[in-house]
Amino acid sequence: MTDHRPTSETGSRLTYRGAARRLQILEVASERFLEEGYAGVSVDQIIAEVGGSKTNVYKQFGGKQGLFLAVVQNLSDAFIHDLEHIDLRDQAPEQGLRTLAQALLAILLQDKHLAFQRLIIAESNRFPEMGRVWLESGPQRTRKVVASYLQQQQEQGHLHVNDPLRAALFFHDMITFNPVHLAMLGIGYDADALNGFIDDAITTFLQGHLPRN
Repeated sequence: MTDHRPTSETGSRLTYRGAARRLQILEVASERFLEEGYAGVSVDQIIAEVGGSKTNVYKQFGGKQGLFLAVVQNLSDAFIHDLEHIDLRDQAPEQGLRTLAQALLAILLQDKHLAFQRLIIAESNRFPEMGRVWLESGPQRTRKVVASYLQQQQEQGHLHVNDPLRAALFFHDMITFNPVHLAMLGIGYDADALNGFIDDAITTFLQGHLPRN
C-alpha cells in the first residue's frame, strides 16, 4: 500500500504557510489603510512591505477592493473577540451590564478602533458592501452579545425584556454614542467621568427593564 502521509504533510505545511502569508498581508494592509485611507494605498505598496508578488494578492483577495473588505472583516473579528468570550453567567443585571459596558468602551475608545471607525465613515459611500460587512461583523455581533445576556436574565426572572435584540440596541447606543463621538473629535472623558456616565446609563436602562410587580 502506498503511504501518502508525506504528501499530506507537505500539503498541510503549504496550507499553513498560505494562511500565515495571508495574515501577514492583512496585517500590513490594515496598518496602511488605517494610516492613509483607501485611496492612499496601493497593492504595490503592500507587496513592497511583505514581499512576494501582486499575483498572490489578486489570487487570495481578488484585488485591492477585495483586500480592503478582508481587512474590514479581519479587524472587526479582532476587535470583538474578547467581548464575545466574556463569561457573564453569574453576574446580576447591574454588574453584568457594567461589565459589558466597560468591555465595549475599552474596545471602541482604542486609538486603533477610532481610526478604524473614521475609515469606515470615510469609505462607506464609495463601498456600500464594506458598510454591510462592517455592520454585520461589528455592531450587530456586539448587540447579539448584549441580547444574549438580556435573554438569559429574562429567563431567570431578573429582567423584563420583550425584545432582547431591540433592548440591546438601545443599551449599546446609550453606552457608546456620546463617548465614541467625542473621542473621534479628540475630546475624551476622564476615567471617573466615564464610569459615572456608565452608571447613569445602566440606571436609566434598568428603570425600564426591571421586573414589574
